[in-house]
Amino acid sequence: MSSAFLTLYRSLTRHRLYAVLNIGGLALGIAVFLVLFLFVRFETGYDRVLPGWERVRVVKQTMQFPGSPEMAIPSPMPLLGQIESDWPEVDGARLLEDSMPVQNGTMVTKEKVARVDPAYFTLFPLSAIAGNPHATLETPDGAVITQRIAEIYFGKGPAIGRTLMLIVDGKATPFQVGAVIAEPPAAMTYRQSVYIALPSVDVGLAGGSGVVTFLRFADAQAGARMAAMFPAFLRRHPGLNFADLPRDVLKQSLVPVADVHLANPTDRIVVGALGSVGVLALLIAIVNYVNLATARAGLRAREVAIRKVVGATRQGLVAQFVGEAMVTAAMAGLIGLALAELALPLVNVAGGTTLSMTYIGTGSIVPPLMLLILAVGLVAGIYPAFILARFQPAAVLASVRSPGGHRAGTLMRRAMVVGQFGIAIGLMIGTAVLVAQTRHLQASDVGFDREGLIALRMFGDQAIDDSQRRAFMAAVARLPSVMAVAQSAVAPTGGSFGIAAMHREGATGTEPMIVRADVAQGFFATYGARLLAGRFLDAHRYRGDDALRKAPGASAIVLNRTAVRMLGFATPQAAIGRTVRDASNAGTGNSATVVGVIDDMRFKSPRDPVEPQAYYQRDQTLSNPVLAVRHAGDGRQLTAAMETLWRRIAPAIPFVALPVDRQLYDTYYRADAQRSHLFMIGAVLAVAIGCIGLYGLAAFDTARRIKEIGIRKTLGASTGDVLTLLIAQFLVPVFAAGVIAIPVSYLAMTRWLAGFDDRVALSPWLFVGAIMFAGSIATATIFGQAWRVARSEPARALRYE
Repeated sequence: MSSAFLTLYRSLTRHRLYAVLNIGGLALGIAVFLVLFLFVRFETGYDRVLPGWERVRVVKQTMQFPGSPEMAIPSPMPLLGQIESDWPEVDGARLLEDSMPVQNGTMVTKEKVARVDPAYFTLFPLSAIAGNPHATLETPDGAVITQRIAEIYFGKGPAIGRTLMLIVDGKATPFQVGAVIAEPPAAMTYRQSVYIALPSVDVGLAGGSGVVTFLRFADAQAGARMAAMFPAFLRRHPGLNFADLPRDVLKQSLVPVADVHLANPTDRIVVGALGSVGVLALLIAIVNYVNLATARAGLRAREVAIRKVVGATRQGLVAQFVGEAMVTAAMAGLIGLALAELALPLVNVAGGTTLSMTYIGTGSIVPPLMLLILAVGLVAGIYPAFILARFQPAAVLASVRSPGGHRAGTLMRRAMVVGQFGIAIGLMIGTAVLVAQTRHLQASDVGFDREGLIALRMFGDQAIDDSQRRAFMAAVARLPSVMAVAQSAVAPTGGSFGIAAMHREGATGTEPMIVRADVAQGFFATYGARLLAGRFLDAHRYRGDDALRKAPGASAIVLNRTAVRMLGFATPQAAIGRTVRDASNAGTGNSATVVGVIDDMRFKSPRDPVEPQAYYQRDQTLSNPVLAVRHAGDGRQLTAAMETLWRRIAPAIPFVALPVDRQLYDTYYRADAQRSHLFMIGAVLAVAIGCIGLYGLAAFDTARRIKEIGIRKTLGASTGDVLTLLIAQFLVPVFAAGVIAIPVSYLAMTRWLAGFDDRVALSPWLFVGAIMFAGSIATATIFGQAWRVARSEPARALRYE
């Protein structure tokens, strides 16, 4: 054993370049794998950190009208009671998420508040630092808070018995802190800071309110059985159909709580793709090791022959070389662990993650690292070990030249280079498409002017009345840099709306579902909507434009381009003056005249198609209105001025104003942008690992061909001829890898882009550019070695031993 370690030590110290390339390449591959392993484990481990998570299921409800994206909706309040009545063995709890103002002296801030049943902490046993969470929520004025909230509002002293003032439904309401819990795990879907009791149905939450309903079963199998029976249960109780939606629109099911986080198929694809990048980077590093080990087999051929002559068996030699690979993998693993630890802060910033390494206890990185080292050592060492152990002593000792440069070995190494760069080029193409799509979304036409536009969502808070809203709007409109203000129920990143079937005058067939968007005076001008035909709504000039003051049949609406197409109008101009009506209320006078058509305004995710919308003007009683402010100049100065006005008019409500483009980015684009950063980092490092192996092969191959090059130069070959020959030899497998990578990458990227309604075109230049870039990197990698050999004097090359 000691001689084997001594042999490994001498091999590493005698051939330092190969040692650095082998260990460094493996270390870099292991580091990339570890970081992306942590990311995938975090994303796929949501809610699995809680005891008994496998027995908890969530009632999932979605609605999807024809031509509209699927939307999640809450479950009705009475649902849990009926389930517990039919299945007494099932435990359940409900949760109503909210964001409530918290009054702390003269300061008002907002915190994530959850109204829950007392049994919530039985289903989700969060660690209690002080008090009893279950008993606290048995009282209507009890509050359970996290340790962070306790320190913010009560300092380091005890929080039990202290009063927390929440603004509930517009009224300042005192709650007594009865329990303090540890901060919920980061990998928890339903994560709040303050918990208060959920009122019963008859207290006032039943009317249109919905909750998240959790069910806990005796075991996972019981949950699966009830999931199968759940549709029949709902048919027995039709009154539990939330909002009286038809069965073909409403979908209800029971899903494991751990499946909620990655319920979107696109998110699962992205997480899987990032995990694949880590695996591929590690695979490239292993291929590097195998390539260099087999290329250098000839350097150890005589060592193997002499060992066999003195009695070494083939099995013993295989064990020795696999052991050497294990030791190399162990050294690379430790270095890779250090690199991953150093890189995590940068990765967290670039990817918007909170990844960290734990060495002791639950989630320790040590067991996975040990298994990884074992697997890498076996996979990387087994093939070279068999290559080395099969050398025949007589043939090796009688040979003038060392084995290892035979045609089969060369073809194998070239095949591995093709595989390496096929993966690398595929990752480069994927990175290019991800970056192109991210930039396209951030700069794409959303149908309105998002520059110089600020949205104020607290404007619709229930705690303020219409007189305060009017006073604030008037004060903001007088500010010097303000160009226009308008309120609306619909707004970028979400809002309040209705949806119903709409019938076109003279049309036959199925009526399309059209979204009703309520807006106030000046909405279209404030958002910079593009008029395609007709005119905008203007109740100041046209009395019938106000939906609240209309006479039967006199209402006016504006349609977007998608609504015009779905209603069957040939052109936007053809829709002007035509009458449409709510098909679900035929004969009741709910008809309207189309006075204008605007281009589609994309207020929601670029993944979803733009919804057909009909805009109605309502200058009063808008549901949860959002105020939009169009401005010129510095938005920060305007925001500060508006905050001053708001604190004077509505001091009890925290002021929140953000540019619309930032709201869109934070809600819809940030996650894709951050994941593309992670993908880019992994792809770049995978390419770098491939270049490390290519550099080692170039160094080996050029050294082996020095005499050949000397003869070529003696016969008249120029330095340029030799340089072209050597570089072309390595570029052929690189371009072959590109040919293989293109169709695979095209199919993968087409599938990923299919998840976006607004997407970039797959330009051929993305693929050609990736191959040319890979060729340039390969050329730069091997140029130094090729140039040194190509410039060598023939006489010196022919004397080379």
